[in-house]
Amino acid sequence: MPVSSIVRRVLADRPFAEVGEPRVAVADERLERLVVGGDMGWIAWPHSGRAGIERWPRYRVGVYGARDLRCRQVYDCPWPVNSVAFHPLLPLVAVGVGRYDGSWDFEGQLLLMDLESGDVRPVLDGGREVASVQWLDGRRLRLVVTPEDKDYEYAFSHGFESVLEREDWRAVPAQSVGYREVMGPRVPYAYPAGGDARDLLAERGTALGAAWAPRRQVRAVEVLADGRVLATAEGALLECRLPSGELQWSVPDPDGGQQIHVAADQRSAWVNVRHTLRPSGQGWQRSGTLVQRVSLADGGLLEAIEPGHAVTLTGSRDGRLAVRRGGPDQPGGETRLLASDGTETTRFPLTASDFRLRRGAELLFVRDLHGVPRGRAWVGALDGGAADAEPELRRLFALDWETRRGSHLFPGPAVRLDGAALVQAAVVRDEEQTLARNAFVVRRRLPDGAPEWVFAADEPVTALDADEDTVYAAHRSGEVVLLDARTGSPRGRHRLRVDGQVVVPLSLAAAGAGRLLVGTVDGRILDCDTAPPASPRGPAVTSAGE
Repeated sequence: MPVSSIVRRVLADRPFAEVGEPRVAVADERLERLVVGGDMGWIAWPHSGRAGIERWPRYRVGVYGARDLRCRQVYDCPWPVNSVAFHPLLPLVAVGVGRYDGSWDFEGQLLLMDLESGDVRPVLDGGREVASVQWLDGRRLRLVVTPEDKDYEYAFSHGFESVLEREDWRAVPAQSVGYREVMGPRVPYAYPAGGDARDLLAERGTALGAAWAPRRQVRAVEVLADGRVLATAEGALLECRLPSGELQWSVPDPDGGQQIHVAADQRSAWVNVRHTLRPSGQGWQRSGTLVQRVSLADGGLLEAIEPGHAVTLTGSRDGRLAVRRGGPDQPGGETRLLASDGTETTRFPLTASDFRLRRGAELLFVRDLHGVPRGRAWVGALDGGAADAEPELRRLFALDWETRRGSHLFPGPAVRLDGAALVQAAVVRDEEQTLARNAFVVRRRLPDGAPEWVFAADEPVTALDADEDTVYAAHRSGEVVLLDARTGSPRGRHRLRVDGQVVVPLSLAAAGAGRLLVGTVDGRILDCDTAPPASPRGPAVTSAGE
């Protein structure tokens, strides 16, 4: 079992971080609680190198204290939250969740959350989107459920109203409400817009001196030699924090940066974004520059590249950078190769997928995950790039170290170790599901890729880094495992928690001397101490920076 949390300091902390972008928020003064339904956002990005991370539940229900805004409970939900209602007498909350699945059905559930026991029960016998909940009194609950499928004439504007009556709602068994009980007269319904929820959270935060603003997904984090911390997050192309945790500067962006490639001299960094389409006077358009080089002194723009499509960055320790077309169905396309000083040396076609390697001595790619038999993909190094020679991909080793595996291997993040080895994370899936004990961290000898040790886990690795003797593997479950870089034996297992709630890591960077920086799905940066418990560092968790 994982031991106690290693989190020592929380950067970019703020109230209501656990629920992401709020969709519904309701306060109850009698119970002194706020219940917020939010959206953590899509975290699968093209060629992200984070194997299996896209399959986690993105929606959450959070319970907060009205006086201190401290999170008391978080519930992961498969569907968006549409409506929340506090019981007038009991410490009970009804939560209506669900959505149209994009194909045929309206899926969802009616949840009952007991605020004393923490129990969360699905009440409907079978899935059905619940658009609205309202307590009429202590015995009666009004529901509006959507139609079963999209072929209903008023599928997206009208639902069915019913009133459920129970003597004791805390004693209602799970999945005890049948189909006929929720079939009433047709009534109109509308989904929450989210503006009221944002206003309530901002108002409560301001009243308690804790400013709130939506922020999610620290997709990349880096530590500079002078102790400053770089991060990308939703709403920030790139931000820089002083060693104290105070925000030094931030470059705003509506979608936020994706990857960070720090120049060898640490004076600048390249950052890429994937701007979403937004309505404008000329229809749906993208805005902003997709690739920028930012001064690390003040966040000023030094250079920009506008390729006209989303890109991914592949860098090496000597400062070289490949800027290539990025998308789930776009493994080819033009690639730009930049020298360590940022000058473009060549453009060339590259048919390959990303091999997300930190601290790489070479530029590595996977050839090819698209349209090849299982077990045939391989990892190659990009050679050449001079003006007189087009770069070529030199084969190093097979992506899968098991030659007879029956399922398909998907690459996760990787890190180069000192000496002739790298550590790679991966998952094996069968029919779209990650198999038990089939998430891996493996050390591979270079250049032939022979496995030197393999660590198996149930949860996919979301981020990976290493120092001279320890490999740090962050998992989707919120656990960070410390592995001996030479043998692969576990040195420690830690669950990441803030205020008692498990947080999900999305990026990390080893900072030396037993220190680890972790970027989270909920937009915070955790400064962690991985040294033994006898470390002189203080045990208290603190909050630094907004």
